[in-house]
Amino acid sequence: MQNQPSYNDLLNRIKELEDILERNASKEYNQEIKDSEERFRALSEAANEGIFITEKGICMEANKSGCELFGYTREELIGQFATLVFDESSHELVKSNIRTEFHGKYEAIGKRKDGTKFIAEIQGQNYTYRNKNVRITSVRDITEYKKAQQALVSNEEKYREVVENAGDGILIGNLKGEIIEVNQAFLNMTGFNSEDILNKHIKCIFNPETIKEKPLRFDLINEGQSVLIERDIQGKNGQLIPVEMNSKRPHANYYLAIIRDLRERKKVEKILIKTNQELRLAKEKAEESDRLKSAFLANMSHEIRTPMNGIIGFAELIKSDIEKNGKQDDYLDIIINSGHQLLNIINDVLEISRIETGQVKLNCQHFNANHLVQELQNFFSHAANIQHNTIQVQVPDKEVFLYNDEAKIRQILTNLINNAIKFTQNGTISIALQAHKNTVQLSVSDTGIGIPAEFQDKIFDRFLQAENKGQMHNGTGLGLSICKKYIEIMKGEISVESRVNIGSTFSFSLPI
Repeated sequence: MQNQPSYNDLLNRIKELEDILERNASKEYNQEIKDSEERFRALSEAANEGIFITEKGICMEANKSGCELFGYTREELIGQFATLVFDESSHELVKSNIRTEFHGKYEAIGKRKDGTKFIAEIQGQNYTYRNKNVRITSVRDITEYKKAQQALVSNEEKYREVVENAGDGILIGNLKGEIIEVNQAFLNMTGFNSEDILNKHIKCIFNPETIKEKPLRFDLINEGQSVLIERDIQGKNGQLIPVEMNSKRPHANYYLAIIRDLRERKKVEKILIKTNQELRLAKEKAEESDRLKSAFLANMSHEIRTPMNGIIGFAELIKSDIEKNGKQDDYLDIIINSGHQLLNIINDVLEISRIETGQVKLNCQHFNANHLVQELQNFFSHAANIQHNTIQVQVPDKEVFLYNDEAKIRQILTNLINNAIKFTQNGTISIALQAHKNTVQLSVSDTGIGIPAEFQDKIFDRFLQAENKGQMHNGTGLGLSICKKYIEIMKGEISVESRVNIGSTFSFSLPI
């Protein structure tokens, strides 16, 4: 395929015509002139760009590409002034360049017959042809080229913005390994000026020992691999800076290295290691303290429980051998009661310790809740009578079976009934069982002294005992706390309603 003629090819052909005319104007050259003009026309018709011949700005000739470029026929262009095919904003520029015979390239806004506009690149040259001063002008549509150029500039600006605002250092190197571009983040990181490292080999930012230990792997990078490695770079003041360096070859003509400053991360890692060590030591100390506490409580249980059992046992033997109405009987009752009280205190303290250390396990089995309530009524009837109280129970006609730890539920109810009897005289103790769809509710009510409102949200706290004016009761205050802990372990809830001198109701619910 033949190359299409350029604007310069046409100009050269014009010069040939001028030379022929100058040599001779006789008939023998007429044919030669005619042939040259035809060759010129053929060249102009084959050109991609619009070619126009004008005299004093009036179009004398236009090639096919020129007509198609502006949407006119050749006949419509011949005889028209050049400004016909340009937007009004470019008229003065076009006329001025024609008038001054400007022969360089310039741009103007072309206007087609249908009114559409485009960016035109224009180049003109004046010649004397057959004693006339004519102008040969080429016109190209460069709209797409301008768009591409603008897109390139925009992309370049975006690239610059991204690189300069990146938090990591960015180095671009040529195929010799020389740094040809660097961003501000890297300069801030190292203290260098761009003049310090541009056009120098990348080795200049490393200590020789670092390069020896962790060499630059251009061989892997040239194979298309990304090389990610931690190493030290050397700042301007000689300071070694730990970095993570990601090197690759994204283009055939350059290398790219992204460098992340690891100083803060290394500092945080050291703090984290130190903190973990301190936490581990604290955990070991806490475990040791817990072990010592458990050992102490176990030892205390053994040391106190044994003599207390002896005191209670021998006191009961003595009591059985003396006369029933003797004065010693009162003393022995005090010894026995005090011993039982102390034993209960020890048991409560040990039970709280077991709960808090997670040593309490549930022993679940199926049991009849109706029977449990009735057994407790029978068991506490005598103790209630001593205080001139009566015990009532309310259970459903249909028996209620639970799958739970019967022993702990019995202990909870025992504690609540004991408290009700202790704080009630000449009254009534009620034990109620109610079955719902997914839960069962047990409650113990009394008509005793009640609990002041300011204590009701604290009675389940350890070692706290609500004391009514004029009434003092022995105990650690651990009983209700133990009850609450047991109920929570069994996924239940406990609550209290009480009015002073009216009575109290403790209710707890458990899943069936």
